[in-house]
Amino acid sequence: MKTISYEELEKEKSYILVDVRTPAEYEKEGIPNSINIPVLLDEERIEVGTAYKEISPEAGKTLGMMFISKRLPEIFNEISQISKKTKKIIFYCARGGMRSGSMTALFGSLGYNILKLDGGYKKYREFIGKKIKELNENVEYIIVHGKTGIGKTKILQSLEKKGYSVLDLEKLADHKGSFFGGLCEKRGQSQKRFESLIYNFFKTTLPKYVICESESKRIGDVYIPDTIFESMKQGRHIFADTPLEHRIKIVMEDYSDTGLEAIRECILKLRRYAKIEYVDNLLKLLEEKNLESISKELIEGYYDALYQKSIDKYSFKEKIFYNSIEEGVEELIKILGIN
Repeated sequence: MKTISYEELEKEKSYILVDVRTPAEYEKEGIPNSINIPVLLDEERIEVGTAYKEISPEAGKTLGMMFISKRLPEIFNEISQISKKTKKIIFYCARGGMRSGSMTALFGSLGYNILKLDGGYKKYREFIGKKIKELNENVEYIIVHGKTGIGKTKILQSLEKKGYSVLDLEKLADHKGSFFGGLCEKRGQSQKRFESLIYNFFKTTLPKYVICESESKRIGDVYIPDTIFESMKQGRHIFADTPLEHRIKIVMEDYSDTGLEAIRECILKLRRYAKIEYVDNLLKLLEEKNLESISKELIEGYYDALYQKSIDKYSFKEKIFYNSIEEGVEELIKILGIN
């Protein structure tokens, strides 16, 4: 059986990675740009695991073979189509074991150019952990600071479209970094996926500098890798600000698709950190559907004081002030000195 390490795979130009784990495993921690063709579906893997533990290993394997045999025609058709688009197909599973091994042996015997990723996803994780540290060395970090609602993310997105090297950590983390940060996100967070996307960013851009917004070590339920967080602290720090009215408008835009019940659940989380009267007032405003007043109250009554603690840790030599996102982008470009 032919195998290939992820380090060797990095040197290959034409290949397609096929993740044969379940859809749930793939969604939570797949390798970027791979394709999911599961050997077992989510429910089937649970049944196989249960039979393996509670009855016998042979019973688990027999049940697994039954499930796989039903899916083989579908799997064959998908692999056949993929083989027309690439010279090599590389299968991987959790540890490079039975699932990827069986598919490699089967399709290799049918004449396809198939390899198995040595060590599977586990070895890939070890590899990117080392590579993130290597690729991050000597990268200059430019950090944009400012209170909530000033449009830091919108400014960075605009800079990225203009060709600047932007590391959007909140986008990669699937979270905006606050009690309300999970609202409007389409998928749950995953530490492993977060780190994979960070590695993919460095691998594909090989940046000399990155622009990102100020973050705490934790973004929702995921954590910024130590090497990157330390580089951020040692970076070039720029303070940004905009009028309160503009901030309220930005917050309203960012959460325009959020349901009232989801907002209510986030407000209730504040009870651990804010006065009861303050939280009750927010709930009252929510009942009245007065979202603009809620935004203003959250900015002035809670988040400004919270963000100020982080801002006070730095002494800013460079500052920008703007009345629109477009103006903010222009002001930031002026002081960056990067073409």
